[in-house]
Amino acid sequence: MKSVSRSALLSLILLSSCVELNAADWLMLQGAEPETVAPQGVIVPNRNKTPKLWGFAQINYKNDYGTVASSGGKTTTPFSLLTPNLEDQSGFNLARARLAVRGIADDDNMVNYFVMTDFGNNGINNLANHSTPTYLTDASVTLKYIPDAKIRVGRFKYPGSEEGLQAVFVSPYIDFTTMSDQELLERRITKATAAQTGAAAGGAVTTHYTTTSVDNPVGAFRDTGAEIFDTIPLVNAWTFSYAYMYGNGTGLSNSNTDTQATHYGYLALENNFGGGKGYYTNAMKFYVWGQNGKRKFVSNAATLIDADRKRYGLGMTYYNHGLRFEAEYMMAQGMIYVGPKDVDANPLVEDWQLQFASGNENKANGGYVNLQYELIPQKFEIFGRYDFMNRLTNDVKGERDFTTTTLGASYRFKGPTRIDFNYLIRDAKAPGNAGAQTVLDNMGNRAEVQVTYAF
Repeated sequence: MKSVSRSALLSLILLSSCVELNAADWLMLQGAEPETVAPQGVIVPNRNKTPKLWGFAQINYKNDYGTVASSGGKTTTPFSLLTPNLEDQSGFNLARARLAVRGIADDDNMVNYFVMTDFGNNGINNLANHSTPTYLTDASVTLKYIPDAKIRVGRFKYPGSEEGLQAVFVSPYIDFTTMSDQELLERRITKATAAQTGAAAGGAVTTHYTTTSVDNPVGAFRDTGAEIFDTIPLVNAWTFSYAYMYGNGTGLSNSNTDTQATHYGYLALENNFGGGKGYYTNAMKFYVWGQNGKRKFVSNAATLIDADRKRYGLGMTYYNHGLRFEAEYMMAQGMIYVGPKDVDANPLVEDWQLQFASGNENKANGGYVNLQYELIPQKFEIFGRYDFMNRLTNDVKGERDFTTTTLGASYRFKGPTRIDFNYLIRDAKAPGNAGAQTVLDNMGNRAEVQVTYAF
C-alpha cells in the first residue's frame, strides 16, 4: 500500500510540473564538442584542435550511526558500513580522482573524442573490498557527418536516468539515491552459487544467486557500444533530444562479447529560458528512458543462467535563477540486485559477495524528489531530497522498502570546487518478514562532508 501511494504521489508531481515551473543537455555536453564558441564575445565556428585537459577529485568523510550486527560470525548489516570497503562506520575516503581529455580531432569539427580515467577508492577500482582495478572509465569517438544523427562509439555513459547521466562532480549530493545505487548502478555477475531460497535468500521465496567471486567493477552507468543521438531545435526555445545505444551489457568490464547485448533508449523535450550554461542552464526538461538486455552467468560451475534485465524511467528537471526542482520515477524487472552478503563465518574476516534475484517475475520501483535553492547565486545553497525504493515487490517475504531523506548545504569556492554537507535520515522495512525487520532495525542515519576540487 505504501509503495502504491508513493508511486502515485511521484507520478502526480511529474505530471503537475508541466505548468510553468532545461536543465543541462548531458547528451551533447558529454558526447560532442560545441559547434560555435565566443572567446571574445563574438560567435565563431569552433575549430580549436587543442586538447582540453581537465579533471576533479572528491575527498569525503562519513560517519554512520547505525549498529553493526552479525550471525554465526557473518556480518548481516552491510548498510551500516561505508562503501566501497564495507569495513568500518567512519573515515576519510578519496572517492574519485579523475583525469580527462577531450577535443576535436579534425579541421572541421566533425570528429570529437573523450577519454577519462579514475584512480579513486570506489566501486570502479575496489568493489565490495575486492580489487577491481579498471581506471579507464571513458574512451569514445563521436562522428558528426550525418545531420541530426551523431554517431558515438566506444565506452561511455549510456543514455538513461538523469542521476546517472549527469556529470557526477556537479551535484551537491554525496550519495546516489537508493534506487539508482542498487538497481541502475549495475554489478556484474559471472560465477555464482547454486540456487538459493529461504534463509539463504533472506527469507525470500524467489530464487537468489550469490557470486563466488567479484572480478568486475561496478558499471558506473556506462557500457561499451555504439550510439546514435542528437538534439534538434524545435519552435521558439524548445529542443528535442533522442538517443539509442546498442551495448555489450558489460559495463566497465574489459569485454568484447555482446552475449549480454543491451538496448538503451532516451527521449527528452527541453525548454531553454535563456542564460546560464551546463549544470546552471536556465531551463526545463522532461524525459523518458528505458533499457532492455540479457544477463548470463554460471551457477554452481555447472548451469548457465540466462536472465532478463529491464529498467525504465521518466522524470523532469527545472532550474531557473537559483531554484532547482527534480523528480524521477524508475522501475526494474528481471535481474534485481539485493545487496552484498558476507559469506565468511570467521568473525575477524569479511568476504563480501553480491546477491541477485534473477527471475523475470522480480520487480522493484523507486524514485526521488529534489529541491535546491541558492541563497547566494551559484555560491551557497541549501537542499533536500526524498528518495525511496521498494525491492522485490512480487515476494512477500523478500520485499524490502527503503526511504532516505537527505538534507544539506553547499558552498562553492569557484565553479565546481566546493564543500558539501549532507545528513541522511534512513529507514528500511521488511513488511512481510519479521525476522528480516530485526536486522533492518540496525540501520541508522549518516553525516557526510565532501570537498570537490575541479580544474
